[in-house]
Amino acid sequence: MRKGSAAGKTSVRRSCERCRKKKSRCPAEQPICSFCHRLNQTCIYLPRYKSKHGSTRLKPTNAFSAETDSSSVAAGRPSNRRQTASLDGAIGMPSISNVDSLHQDGWQVSAPEPPSELLGHFVDIYRGKIYFQPLPLFNLKSLRDELLSFPNHLRWLFLALALRHSNHPFFAGVESEAVEFYTTHSRNVTMELAIRGVAGAEVLQSLCLLALCEILAGEPARAWMTIGTASRLEALRLSSVHAPSDGHSNADAMSRCHWSIVILEKAFTPSLSSLMPSRHRPDYPQSPSRPAPLESCVVGKSYCPGLSNVHEPDSQDLGINAHTLQFLPIWGDIVSYLQDIRAGNSHSPWMSTSTHSQLAVRGYELECQSSHLHLLRNVSFPDRAPSELTEHREYWTSWLLMEIITHASQCALNNPFIHLVVLRGPTGGHRPRSFLQQTVDQALFNSRWVANLVQMCEDLSFEICDPLIGQAVAATATVPWLFQFARDETVAARAKQNLAKFETLLKHQSKTWPHIAHKLKILQSLQTAVDAKPQDAASEAATIRIQPELLWELLDPSIFAADPNSLLPPSDSPSATIQITTKLVHPVSETQEDQPLVSNGADNFWQVPFEGFQDSFLDEFLSETFLSGTLQPGMFP
Repeated sequence: MRKGSAAGKTSVRRSCERCRKKKSRCPAEQPICSFCHRLNQTCIYLPRYKSKHGSTRLKPTNAFSAETDSSSVAAGRPSNRRQTASLDGAIGMPSISNVDSLHQDGWQVSAPEPPSELLGHFVDIYRGKIYFQPLPLFNLKSLRDELLSFPNHLRWLFLALALRHSNHPFFAGVESEAVEFYTTHSRNVTMELAIRGVAGAEVLQSLCLLALCEILAGEPARAWMTIGTASRLEALRLSSVHAPSDGHSNADAMSRCHWSIVILEKAFTPSLSSLMPSRHRPDYPQSPSRPAPLESCVVGKSYCPGLSNVHEPDSQDLGINAHTLQFLPIWGDIVSYLQDIRAGNSHSPWMSTSTHSQLAVRGYELECQSSHLHLLRNVSFPDRAPSELTEHREYWTSWLLMEIITHASQCALNNPFIHLVVLRGPTGGHRPRSFLQQTVDQALFNSRWVANLVQMCEDLSFEICDPLIGQAVAATATVPWLFQFARDETVAARAKQNLAKFETLLKHQSKTWPHIAHKLKILQSLQTAVDAKPQDAASEAATIRIQPELLWELLDPSIFAADPNSLLPPSDSPSATIQITTKLVHPVSETQEDQPLVSNGADNFWQVPFEGFQDSFLDEFLSETFLSGTLQPGMFP
């Protein structure tokens, strides 16, 4: 029977630590007693441990000593270490050196620190399943040594996050209890430091880890507030003109904190980003070296005839991390743009002054700035051996995120559901057919590349753990879901295959991330409704009825979507009847003799009455132009 779990029971002390140290009578109000509230102090109630013999024990522990504090600051650790240590000490958090001498067999509430030799295991877990998935929070080269000197609340949050992705016999049977203990007690210290305005690297790192832990725990409201706190604290740091220099040794840590917070905002709260660009913005974090190119005789799957580097500009290579972090904000801005459309704001996306055009131009600019050295044909991802991918996982994790987000962004920006359904509006006004053709072709092309990249990872046993990729795949899945109804059997079959690939990835991530599990249920709900009413193969077009709110749920990355009550819309929610054919404009490949004498359905597209989502209003939906093979690949791959 395990100690600290079945062998005993945990409870909370009746007096807070402040009152206990002062040896005064504690009012015992929770979560904060009136004494601490009046003095504006941190109020902490430590757990007590009762063994199976009924005795109560709590190992006496010490905070970091002044000598440790001084050596840490001299070594380049953040300047708030002394303040952090004082809070850790007030809570009674043990240091690793105290725990190693206990030689305990398993995790206990009374001695929550694992032996130091176990930390290497969780560093490996972080490298494989957490690093740049999606946050580049820690430098992998120095993480093992830094973890030993972290303040306890930061180390505990690191362990809580790692335990969500893996386990160790030391925690067998008490994983949930350990995660809850680590998260709860570390949250108190982290938020206290943040409220005080302590904007050191360790506080920002703790906030980032805490936000991920809360998302994993299915606590979107807490995660929302934690992300907001991290963003405002970083904005405070950047706005302080007279802030002391962090020093070269800490510059990379602050850079990783800054860009991790940017990713948290763009990935999970894109409509409420408060961290604006600043002249004090740090440089991009250091990038891993690019894997050595393969011999030409080895490259097969990534070779594309007609594509070469002859005409590529000799642009500066900022590193894979820099290129990835340049593309990620556009994803958040596109999602924010879609949320604006969902709110009912009207747009004319083909106009040069539109948000759609501005976002497209930003993508073109980044494409020009990015080095061709990281293109698929140059890095040869599908031709690498799995062992080589594991060896250089730090590079490939960042590269894969850049590739999928780049293609998924185009799918979201040019999504047929947005341009052919939502933006048509109640007036049913005419829109440029050539523009609509372009959006459909772009959505088809980029959704297929997202599916190809997902398939490459599956073939190479390269696990995708990044929830941001999961969100992007869920949004991209709306494209093949619609195209599976194409009259052209080739188009429909390929769409169904890609949809199955996306569902497989979402199933894998749904075991860890609650909001991804929600999106999987949405996608399965859409598909179940379709399977119940199979398409008539002999008909000119398929007519399906959908609930637009379900498609919106897939496009919206908000972590609040994890609420089970929001899974299915109410019965009185609007529905849309969509008639789908495979032609939007007249294909070049067809001859005059092939055309029917009756008017083309494309002409009727603008004549169908629109009285809300209840009418059949979309006659011409899909394109065949792309299928002729005339569309040339863009930047990726």
